[in-house]
Amino acid sequence: MGICVLDKETIKEPRSSRLALRLGHDSLHALAYNPDDTASAIYRRLPLESSSASLMKSLEEVVYDNPVLLSDFLQIDILIDTPRFAIVPDDIIAGDSDMTQSLLIKAIGEEAASGEVILDDMTHIGATIVMSVDSDITAFMRRTFNNPTIRHNLSPQCRYFFDKNRIDNAGKMYVNLRRDAMDIIVLGNDSLRMANTFRFRDIMDAVYYIMACREMLDLDPAGNELLIAGDEALRDEITPILRKFLGYVMPVVPPAYVPKDDEQWEKAPFDLIILPLCE
Repeated sequence: MGICVLDKETIKEPRSSRLALRLGHDSLHALAYNPDDTASAIYRRLPLESSSASLMKSLEEVVYDNPVLLSDFLQIDILIDTPRFAIVPDDIIAGDSDMTQSLLIKAIGEEAASGEVILDDMTHIGATIVMSVDSDITAFMRRTFNNPTIRHNLSPQCRYFFDKNRIDNAGKMYVNLRRDAMDIIVLGNDSLRMANTFRFRDIMDAVYYIMACREMLDLDPAGNELLIAGDEALRDEITPILRKFLGYVMPVVPPAYVPKDDEQWEKAPFDLIILPLCE
């Protein structure tokens, strides 16, 4: 048995709250919040066994060790952090259900696309994330939770930054840093130009990916802004390096409801904590 970090004393009124989960390779992150009072939100990180062979078993144990997760929430959203995805313009796949599988296989390979294919429709952006998730994981999620919405972890970021970027149509790059990976999203002219995840071990690898993406998209070093979210220590390390090459490098301001100087919240994934603002 594992350790219970979420109970009815932690989440006292689940029926009036929404539950957002984020499944990564080594953690299940949980965010419970009342949509009318986000300041009362509760966040916890639940560690998982990271090997693929034990992930499913570990996920089941963590959920059942924290039975409040099984409560009757208003709404349940589940973010999946997986490299097995492709982003496709909506007009390409409109009305053709077979096209999504074909595009996914072409993008990530037939073996990687062998799980359940899920469409994450980012309607107002005009694009859809097509992803493959292990069928045993999606089956567990659907039989355990009440009608969950399953999305890719890039989805809330694309929607959140797109809405912010519409105020200014100039091209902007957004980076979300975490311990061993980062998401890069580029928006411009009221459209999504790029969204992808890059794994890295050294901070200079992250710098390389950022600069290579900017060069590929012909972003102006002086004029096109770079805004960085995510892990604060990594952000502090990478920012002075990037400022040697770019004219505008600034942090993304976290949502106002997130408590400051709170140990629990310091490692909360950015894509999870912005979910209440993407409704």
